[in-house]
Amino acid sequence: MNLQDKTYIVSSAVTPLGKELSMHLAEQGANVILAGLEHVELDNLLKALQERSEGNHKVVLLEQSKEIDWVATVEEIQQDYNTLNGIILVHTIFTENRSVYDVSFDEFNQVMYEHVWGTYLGIRTLRPMLKDERDAKIINVIEPSFEDVFERNLYYTVTGAIEALTHSTAAELRKEDVDVYALSYRPSIRYEESPERSNSEAINTVMSILSGSEEAPNGNTIIIN
Repeated sequence: MNLQDKTYIVSSAVTPLGKELSMHLAEQGANVILAGLEHVELDNLLKALQERSEGNHKVVLLEQSKEIDWVATVEEIQQDYNTLNGIILVHTIFTENRSVYDVSFDEFNQVMYEHVWGTYLGIRTLRPMLKDERDAKIINVIEPSFEDVFERNLYYTVTGAIEALTHSTAAELRKEDVDVYALSYRPSIRYEESPERSNSEAINTVMSILSGSEEAPNGNTIIIN
């Protein structure tokens, strides 16, 4: 697997999955742009990447649902890189209520706005940076919730919306040879285990897609159990 000198942006980079994925990318020679709002944690992750690899890594502060932040991210990328090879959007979906029937309008709107509208904004804004279309990849990685609420809260609702957006975006960008994927990361959660733990199969799947070593279904959802 050789990602030498390729450049990827990872949103929500300080989540457990985002951190491990960023580390894997850096160790394979890629330049990694760490995006998120937790500036102290992002700076610590940047330092770790710089200590373990020689790539040109950087931090961008990004609230995914704000267009002005995506525009500023493009400007930051243009300062240091000629192009992007991939966009990896990590989704950590959290709701206060375990039942979808108890969710308020404000909570529903906030979660959908962040993960669905934010995804659309990110793809629309960063698409022109994917100049080598034959190598370009956009991946939505949906982190797990607690297993016992998968079917009863907003997790599946938002996941379904992200998957639908992935499908429609892939149909449009297929004309430009840009591949778009959704990876639904659903490990089984054992007693006293954290649902936020990293999953090697999910990481390996993302890395295989980026390197071209795995033929994944463009526009469809890849389920990691």
